[in-house]
Amino acid sequence: MVKKLLLFILLVTLSSTVFSQQYEKNNITHDSVMIIKKIVASPNPFSVTTKIKFHAMAVFEIEFSVKDLIGNVVYFQKYTTKTGANTIPFYRDKLDSGIYIYSIKTNTEITSKRIVIK
Repeated sequence: MVKKLLLFILLVTLSSTVFSQQYEKNNITHDSVMIIKKIVASPNPFSVTTKIKFHAMAVFEIEFSVKDLIGNVVYFQKYTTKTGANTIPFYRDKLDSGIYIYSIKTNTEITSKRIVIK
């Protein structure tokens, strides 16, 4: 009797786990629609300042970061988008000339591109 009860509990637990994983997969697929589009840095290459322009599908928080080619974060800032066109100004400050990678991270996606400082 105890074995049957334990087997029943195990089956119920496994079936609920499988169901919850399938539910999460469906939500991830539904939520993973791109919410940021048309990302471009202009001008690129630049010497003093550039603007990162993109189109957001809704209002949400993003993390904007710039890394050097070995992965060190040289700039990080959080922003709240607005629906439609958005612009993030980026100033060279004390960065050396070279190639850098900028990233925009949301809850569901990370988009990275390169910028060149003259």
